[in-house]
Amino acid sequence: MTSTYVCHIPSPPLNRYIERLFYMEGWVPFRHEKIPPTPVLNLQINLGDAFYMVEADRLSSPITLAESWLGGLYGVHHRVDWTPYLRLYGARFYPNGAHPFLDFPLSEVYNQIVPLDAVWGQWASELRERLHAAPTFKAGLLLFERVLRDRLRDTRRTTDEQNIVGYAIAAIRQDHGTVSIRELSDQIGISQNHLGTLFKRVVGTSAKELARLYRFEHVLRSTVHSHSIDWTQIAQQCGYYDLSHLNKDFVAFTGQSPTDYLSLRPRVHTENISFDPNSLCIRPTD
Repeated sequence: MTSTYVCHIPSPPLNRYIERLFYMEGWVPFRHEKIPPTPVLNLQINLGDAFYMVEADRLSSPITLAESWLGGLYGVHHRVDWTPYLRLYGARFYPNGAHPFLDFPLSEVYNQIVPLDAVWGQWASELRERLHAAPTFKAGLLLFERVLRDRLRDTRRTTDEQNIVGYAIAAIRQDHGTVSIRELSDQIGISQNHLGTLFKRVVGTSAKELARLYRFEHVLRSTVHSHSIDWTQIAQQCGYYDLSHLNKDFVAFTGQSPTDYLSLRPRVHTENISFDPNSLCIRPTD
């Protein structure tokens, strides 16, 4: 089975907000995939058949992903039931990156998938039609970039909030989520409550919850090339109180223990995965 995954790093000023644009097309190697939360937001334009997302509790009905949607920051894992053949464009926003493109607090889409036409109206379907008509995926990525640049809001309030939250996120990311939020607030010169309010509006969740995602991402990166893993040592290196604390986050973010979760890794490396090969999240469940 062949598949294509192409990244495009947008030019300034979009690269301040968007980690990358991407295009995916091909046969999907796994019918079902478990996705742990990561510190990014996603906007995706589907040009193929619909597929489905199942929430972690599995009590709610599957969410149909048909045309285009915005995925807010997630603090829980979910499962995706893929269509056999996938074709879509996407944008991966930094945690504070989507806010300048929207007219509402990001807390409204925390742990939510929102149809893009509910956010941007008719513009969403027009974008999908234009991407569908693009002669090549490279032309589509450049079109996608131009359209997003046109949607960028640049108000004084947005810029001030971006600067404060962006500084805090950089500190959290640099320390892999182990920085003290209280000390960070003092360093910035605002109260912890004020910082929390800004994070809810600009990111969607609190600085503490975002730090948990960065710390857990550091755990996954610390084990990606390891064959024999000392989980007690990993817990200590990644800033957890103890192994029990790490296990708790693993269950919250993946629904599995560390050993069970990573036992799926050999399939990822042996079944010709070319969709986002650098992803830490690919874990088949079928």
